[in-house]
Amino acid sequence: METQILIEQQLIELKNDQSFLGRRLIYTVQNLAAGASDSVVFRVENPRIARVDSLGVVWPEGAGTTYVVATLWNGKATAKCKVAVTDANEYKFRLILKDKGVSDYPIGQPLKFLSAKAIERRRKQNIAIDATDLPISSAYLRAIEAVGGKIVAKSKWLNTVSVHCEDQFLIDQYKALPFVKDVVKVWQGKKSAVTAAKYVDAPQTATNHTVQTTFDYGSATDNISINNGQVLHQQGFKGAGIDIAVIDEGFIGLKNNSTFKNINIKGAKSFVFENDDPYSIGSHGVEVTSCMAINLPGKYVGTAPEANYWLFRTEDGSSEFPVEEDYWVAAAEYADSVGVDVINSSLYYATSYGLDYGRYKFEDMDGKTAMSSRGANMAASKGILILNCAGNDRSWVGAPADAPGVLAVGSVSYKKELSYFSSWGITVDGRMKPDVMAQGGNSSVIGADGAQKNSSGTSFASPTLCGLVACLWQAFPKLTAAELREVVRQSGDKASKPEVPFGYGISDMQQAMKLSATRTAGR
Repeated sequence: METQILIEQQLIELKNDQSFLGRRLIYTVQNLAAGASDSVVFRVENPRIARVDSLGVVWPEGAGTTYVVATLWNGKATAKCKVAVTDANEYKFRLILKDKGVSDYPIGQPLKFLSAKAIERRRKQNIAIDATDLPISSAYLRAIEAVGGKIVAKSKWLNTVSVHCEDQFLIDQYKALPFVKDVVKVWQGKKSAVTAAKYVDAPQTATNHTVQTTFDYGSATDNISINNGQVLHQQGFKGAGIDIAVIDEGFIGLKNNSTFKNINIKGAKSFVFENDDPYSIGSHGVEVTSCMAINLPGKYVGTAPEANYWLFRTEDGSSEFPVEEDYWVAAAEYADSVGVDVINSSLYYATSYGLDYGRYKFEDMDGKTAMSSRGANMAASKGILILNCAGNDRSWVGAPADAPGVLAVGSVSYKKELSYFSSWGITVDGRMKPDVMAQGGNSSVIGADGAQKNSSGTSFASPTLCGLVACLWQAFPKLTAAELREVVRQSGDKASKPEVPFGYGISDMQQAMKLSATRTAGR
């Protein structure tokens, strides 16, 4: 009779954690010839999932399924046992595509993939609709989903698709797809047992356009006067007709906050996979938005109280992983598609990522390496004006503030002195950052509880100036986004001799209006 190895276990289940011990295979050898050795050699088909020692003890290595193969020393008998390894982690991968395939839409019918307002922005600035505007092929997306996992972000500008899955070794199957160039891990974390209710968005419409041109700014007086922003309001330019997207951490309770009741919110969206409710978590976005949007004379008036707002959550406050840049780019693309004019981003990405290989170095700050920087440059090329905080590390600025298409905003105090925390430096390719300055030191903001407080950070300098620039664009709608960036720079008090750490200095809106009038004369 034929020699056989019989393994008692059909399946060995292991948990990949530090407390888990290996599990030994129980086997017998039958019909062995007299005097023959019953020694068995073990191996694992996928050693990234499990390992086995010479005694047949199986140990976990990574989540997934594989087989342990037992072979008689002379090769005359083999047997297999399935091994399933689970762990407490889930994963997100960024698939970098070779191309985005055959589009589902003809480029000559842009209303199928862009809003009328987005098309009009391009028309006004003489920007052609091109292949970068076309979505990724649905056939590609179906092929990715067929491998497993769930698509959580995608970028038609950068040709990337980000997926969430429980099996880290799906990376092999993603890489095997013929249209995938590379796959990188951008997040890992514990499985969440909490399932949030599905968020259904509802715009907030308010009647906030008035003839009032003189304001008691209340506690926000210093915020606006640093940049001489009141001159815009005095001439009736308060942001009406300008759509501003706020890309931030979250906007907890903002729509139930009485101080925000008279602002126009066109829409809100969370791009974070674990929670799609932008109003359920995160107070930072509330404070940032207050710098622009609130209109409560005598208490607090922001810098663009009559603008329209889109509120986008891209930051996962529970961790720091590169997937947040995937969310950031997805939000910027969404902002473009709905016709946003201006983006304020009080976020930056530098050295704080939870994955060692995902952390940026100074050498990466060339304005074209970081994912968010590349996305910001693309948004700028579509005619969107982007302001981003310079960062609070008092060192080189992070992404996407390093991008040439972004106005990086540093912080000064109400005395117009450099804030100790404000980041600055020369980028790898020789550009000065920040570009301009506004008040972020001891800045007045409204918190999630509706109360006024003072907070410090370039996070507040950026939206304060952003609101003013929106008002400036309302005053001079014939300016392109690129021209507006240059006007804001040239209106700085150090424009004649830019220098770090101030860049072009503190922008003056009265000077900006003069420069804008000169640029648009005769148009």
